Amino acid sequence: MKKALTLLFILVFPSAIYVFFTAGKAKSFIRLEYFGPKKPICINENGKVKTDTAFYQVPGFNLYNQFGKQVNSSVFKGKIWVAYFVHLHDAEKAPSMAVLMNRIEERTDLDTALQLVTFTLDSESVKGMQDYATTVHAGKKRIFFSENAQTLNNLAVEGFYKPVASHDTIGFNQFFLIDKESHIRGIYNGLRVKEIDKLVDEIGMMEAEYFLKKEIKEEKEGKAKDKDAI
Repeated sequence: MKKALTLLFILVFPSAIYVFFTAGKAKSFIRLEYFGPKKPICINENGKVKTDTAFYQVPGFNLYNQFGKQVNSSVFKGKIWVAYFVHLHDAEKAPSMAVLMNRIEERTDLDTALQLVTFTLDSESVKGMQDYATTVHAGKKRIFFSENAQTLNNLAVEGFYKPVASHDTIGFNQFFLIDKESHIRGIYNGLRVKEIDKLVDEIGMMEAEYFLKKEIKEEKEGKAKDKDAI
């Protein structure tokens, strides 16, 4: 069963093969960077106090989607997701960014848990978002969010761009890769194909990281059970 799962993993995430087989165990495994402010914290682990690092997390939000449903950001807990902010009526940038988001969806078609999020800065109506989704041939992984323009602008600047020290808040050109714990793990130029292909590769790397963590955890739990059985 374990071998079958490993094979499936390789087939689904070919970009992670090198990372998975060459990185070794936890200490030497290649991990993606964490973006945003960091702060040291103290944790109690098995009665011992250890120093750890708390990484920046994207703030929570409550917006409506292209189906008119109010959605809380908690729906992304435990999921990897990609997000970008765009003015849908920006004839210069919006079409290119939509095409590149489609590229991500096509190249991750087997990753059914991945979510692809578009925050519409135009304060779009439900119908407006639905029409746009149809126009850009958005697939099932795509989620479009809207709210009043000020709310979305604040989320973009205060929640994404300013914490990662990005000065690109005028054009909102970037794609963000968010992990299962709401950390920003990648930032990419949303107008360049090579950057988007890098994003796709790093989704695979992140999946490999979670896969390895699970393997190590199960291995430790197995050893603990064997020890208790003696």
